[in-house]
Amino acid sequence: MHFILRRLPMSETPRPDETMIGPEDIKENAEGTVQPPAVPADSDGGTEQPAVEPPAVPAEAKTGQDAGAPAAEAKKAPLPPAKEKVQNASLKNGVIRIRKAIRRMKKKAAARSSSKAAGKTGAKSAPKKTAAKTTDKPAAKAAADTTAKAAPKRSSGTASHSGTRKRKKKLKVYNLLTMIVIFFLVLEIIAGAAGGALVSRMLEEKPKLVVDDFFSPESSHVYDMNGTLIADVGTQLRENVSYNELSEAVIDAFLATEDSRYFDHDGFDISRFTKSVFTTVKNILIGSSARQGGSTFTMQLVKLTYWQNEEAGIARSKDIEYKIQQIALARELEKETDKKSILELYLNKLNFGGTGNIRGIEMASQYYYGKSAGELNLAEAAMLAGVINSPYYYDPHNFLDYATARRNTVLSLMLRHGYIKKSEYQLAVNIKVEDTLVDPSSRRSGGTGGYAYQSYIDTAIREAEKITGQDPYSVAMEIYTYMDPDVQTVMDNIQAGYYEDVWFPDDLMEVGMISEDNHTGAIVAVGGGRNYGRGGSMLLNHATSQYKQPGSSVKPILDYALAFEYLGWATSHVVTDRPLMYEGTNIIVKNASGSYGGQMTLDYAVGNSLNTPAIQTLQEVINKAGWQTVVNYIMSLGFSQITEDSFDIGFAIGGSNLVVSCKELMAAHAVLMNGGYYIEPHTIQRIEFRSGLYEPIEPYYEPSQVLTEQAAYLAAYLMYRCVSGPYYNYMQLLQRDYPVYAKTGTTDWGDEGLEYNIPSGVAKDKWMVSETSRYTTAVWVGYEKGEKDANTYFSDEKQKANIPGYISNHILSALTDDIHPEGIPRPEGISDIQHILGTFPYASVIPGMPSSLIANGMIKSDYYNLVEPSEGTLATIYNFNVIQESADTLTLTWPAYPDAEKLEDAGNTMDISLYDAYGNMLVEAYGNRLFDYSWIYGPVRYKATLTQNGQVVGQITSDSETTTENVNLLPGIDVQACGYYGYEKSDVKSNEICVSFRAKESSRSRPDNQSTGYDSTVPDNIDGAIMYNYETAKAWSIANGVMYMEVRDTLRAGTFEVVYDTDDAEQVLAPGTDINKYNKDNIVTIYYFG
Repeated sequence: MHFILRRLPMSETPRPDETMIGPEDIKENAEGTVQPPAVPADSDGGTEQPAVEPPAVPAEAKTGQDAGAPAAEAKKAPLPPAKEKVQNASLKNGVIRIRKAIRRMKKKAAARSSSKAAGKTGAKSAPKKTAAKTTDKPAAKAAADTTAKAAPKRSSGTASHSGTRKRKKKLKVYNLLTMIVIFFLVLEIIAGAAGGALVSRMLEEKPKLVVDDFFSPESSHVYDMNGTLIADVGTQLRENVSYNELSEAVIDAFLATEDSRYFDHDGFDISRFTKSVFTTVKNILIGSSARQGGSTFTMQLVKLTYWQNEEAGIARSKDIEYKIQQIALARELEKETDKKSILELYLNKLNFGGTGNIRGIEMASQYYYGKSAGELNLAEAAMLAGVINSPYYYDPHNFLDYATARRNTVLSLMLRHGYIKKSEYQLAVNIKVEDTLVDPSSRRSGGTGGYAYQSYIDTAIREAEKITGQDPYSVAMEIYTYMDPDVQTVMDNIQAGYYEDVWFPDDLMEVGMISEDNHTGAIVAVGGGRNYGRGGSMLLNHATSQYKQPGSSVKPILDYALAFEYLGWATSHVVTDRPLMYEGTNIIVKNASGSYGGQMTLDYAVGNSLNTPAIQTLQEVINKAGWQTVVNYIMSLGFSQITEDSFDIGFAIGGSNLVVSCKELMAAHAVLMNGGYYIEPHTIQRIEFRSGLYEPIEPYYEPSQVLTEQAAYLAAYLMYRCVSGPYYNYMQLLQRDYPVYAKTGTTDWGDEGLEYNIPSGVAKDKWMVSETSRYTTAVWVGYEKGEKDANTYFSDEKQKANIPGYISNHILSALTDDIHPEGIPRPEGISDIQHILGTFPYASVIPGMPSSLIANGMIKSDYYNLVEPSEGTLATIYNFNVIQESADTLTLTWPAYPDAEKLEDAGNTMDISLYDAYGNMLVEAYGNRLFDYSWIYGPVRYKATLTQNGQVVGQITSDSETTTENVNLLPGIDVQACGYYGYEKSDVKSNEICVSFRAKESSRSRPDNQSTGYDSTVPDNIDGAIMYNYETAKAWSIANGVMYMEVRDTLRAGTFEVVYDTDDAEQVLAPGTDINKYNKDNIVTIYYFG
């Protein structure tokens, strides 16, 4: 069932001189009054708050970061949705009776309050207005003057009224509302009685009220690594002001907006609290998101003092026990001190946003208006009273429209509750907020260098809040950090522009930098950006809170570390840089140069930051170790902005969905320096609470091993080669007389910058990670966003300036030039390996081979293995055929070799073109060849061996798959012919296919020895022998019916031997021996050496 409630007036009768008016009644009219838009509401305090929640506030925005732009540059944001209008109606009779019961029960308390109000100094019976110092703007001045002259009278902080409103038709209210009111009513009755059991239990754990706690005379102190005080946080961000120093307009604005019956209640406003419950529950039931707070100033002050703030994520504002304790403490505090002091303390604690999260009304007044809180006029006071509900969204430097709408709502509440007249309201709402503001940057101190150490201090403050759940700006702490003042000073000077070799070409270019101890995770310095160099605090910290694609800077930790871990690669491994496409897409992966290099060693691929080898490497890891293994590893490195579902192969080159902060990239790289352990980076050694109410905290961060020590060491070696190797990659600048490890990264605009007239594909972010065995530093330089025609990209000139390189160089000198750290110690489980370059599995070196073809590297000992050079180098043969054309002629046929290129000596270049599935060339490319077996063994050849009676009678070598050869076969004897693939200069061969046949009888008669001059005696090899070449030797063998064999022997070339083969061994026949007595069984052979 739908029902409507009517809001009861705050007192019984309207003012005699003004018509009661509220924001829902204000419409545009001839006088220029406009209806204020709905704005976000406070969840706790606040008298009349509309029902719109602000958009989700980013983590940095909640602390007011980057909020200090001048009013002229204020961002225009769309207004929140209009407030849901609910028709007013009278409450159910039962509810009215309950309220009457409440009034009777509170009679004594009211009398006491009236007596106190009558006797207290400063409890103003009428809102006497004094002309506040205003801006130079005519509208603002007119509003202030009118306000001063026409202020209405008031009593005890609220307006008086005469007569009664007409009641509208009564509607039925669910018993649920009545029960909720009764519940809180009973709780108050019990709390006022002597020890109800339930409430007693709830109050057992409440903090002990100490009035001094609320004054917060001490601020939080921050110390560096040496124990030297570097910041007094309270002094920087809070300047307390007394009640008597506040302008009338300030007091009225906060009373009307937050607690209009403040001077009447005793710390807990039962009527308002009950009404807030009714309103909230009613809106829930009708589907509205509207909520109304019910806390008083006193309750909110208690909350700020004794309970963790809600931004820490552990506040108990929804807990009944917490609320009961808050109410009890608020009533106790009202008994211990006076109303003016409580309001003074409350206004000095509030968060007003702005640059540095301004705390307290005085600092807020100075920040926004350049004047004291006692000088604020009506429009200015109303704006500040509205800011506190959402300090980021109601900061006019961030969202001018939101801030204006909120200010106008505060003014309407002041009108409703009788603090101002309608004419004052109309004048004030017509004043433009931007006309009254001052440029906050004009009030910063510290000159061009900004606040000393402020980037680090802000990082430590946020960390302290995360650790303790308490806000160091509100709770006094002693915070001991790891900050190295020397290194921090260098970073401060860099972002302030003090170094001539660090060139910032325009004001829009930003920088972030951070350094940590590899073995503890202790952050020693933070450079939050050039915005810090201009002054301010709690700004956007580009080192810790900005997330960008890291580009190639992640290749050693994501790709090659995992290759050493899971693929068994050595540091001397060879990869191929070739065009390829992302799997499942038509996107072709390119290098920054647009070209492809072919075969190259790992350190060359990393040193020149090539993309396609990195992607192929990570893909091989995924294929071998599994997708989930890779995802688990990446998730273990502390990258906060990624999820398991966001991972894809684009991470290999630091693209796609992978975004990191400098802080996260630094910590991930430190894994390679400390033996494979991830340690959460941190700034704080110890926290002590100056009140002594809590035990000191010493955070401990457990190291987590995410990579083996061996894989980490091998990946680090590649980074060492980036600096020490023969590469022009901007990292040679870091070379020292001690080992330095580094990696660069670049990301580009793609086509996203076209709308800003940024050329397609130019760089927008430049990274450099520099490391020693002791420290790791991450540096980012680039642009937060594009601006049209502002050249927010890296031109060739900007790239050549090597800005991140020179920044890293200064930081490196500050960190380690005086300690000269040794390199990372080589762990056990690493083996040296020597193998033939470009082979995998790695092949043993062939004796005598050129040194240029020998590779030396390191490998995890678990993967150390060398194979024979021949293994797997030749294709497999599947068939072979021989046809005997005649008694001494054979035709041999082999299958064509699968890789025709290997039939020739390989050149120094290779075809690495990209083709689609149909063989169409997509990218034509040629690259280097580092090794081919043909350079050692010669080209592949078709080979065969012929045997008869177990003896080799012929060797055939051909450069084509079919050849016809003349052979000397013994007729009538079976021949076995075995074909295979082999190398021209080596006996290495593939598998064999063998065929058998019987040799045909010769059709020729044996030549006459006498007529030919070939007798049957063995000729003399020296004295005029007739066998002066292989032809005569072959003819002699045919004439005498003996076997003929040619043998390659350069030392004996042109000579021969006639051998008689016995069962036991071969016997060389001397010259003059008649072979007829030995040749009966065809076992005489003549060997001719060529």
